[in-house]
Amino acid sequence: MSKKRGIAWPLENHEDHLNVFPSDRIHWFYNWSPDKKLHTNMNFIPMIWNAHGIEEFGEKVRFQHVECILGFNEPERSDQANMDPYEAARLWKEYIEPLRKQGIRLGSPSISSTEEGLNWLQTFLNQGCHIDFLALHWFGRGVDNFINYINNARQRLGSQYPVWITEFACTSWNANESVSQDEINQFFDQSLTRLDELHWIERYSWFGAMRCLPADLGSGNCLIDSNGQLSQLGRKYVNI
Repeated sequence: MSKKRGIAWPLENHEDHLNVFPSDRIHWFYNWSPDKKLHTNMNFIPMIWNAHGIEEFGEKVRFQHVECILGFNEPERSDQANMDPYEAARLWKEYIEPLRKQGIRLGSPSISSTEEGLNWLQTFLNQGCHIDFLALHWFGRGVDNFINYINNARQRLGSQYPVWITEFACTSWNANESVSQDEINQFFDQSLTRLDELHWIERYSWFGAMRCLPADLGSGNCLIDSNGQLSQLGRKYVNI
């Protein structure tokens, strides 16, 4: 069982039981927030989603005695964190980098798999910001496309950094195309095998640990079924 494997756990999942994911098999989780809010033995990774509450983030992190944090969530997108990279870099150096001096590892802002995202993070890093690992997202089709993207992103942004894939799934953004469950299953099996083999991939979390997903993300990617139990993919995720 890979110790790289974790879950992204939406805060609205309160009606589901996190314990369907055994903590001896799924070793870490995050919930896009700085607050754990759940009773579990899994290693919790706080996230600073955007600039809101950044002044208190360091105190919350120190209180929880965590080892790592995750940076801003898709800051290049107007419907997500929506941050200017220069202002984000200023805030990072003032409020986030002091945590690094206390031994906490810093995950980069988590970008989407677009040229816009890569440009944003490169601009951010060029301002002299320090990180310990890259956090990347990817949604699309074809395991080779997936692995090529994350490999190329690492080469562009810094091959010295290990990588966390904090969101990924098999999807089509074309409204006229659908992704079959067989294709999702094949991508799932192949991508986990490849990620486990790559030494520079430290951790990953499939998207998503929820009962349903928007149509453009494909319900076949859910790790939880309509009854709040593990789906077929969910059972594989905790057992392979």
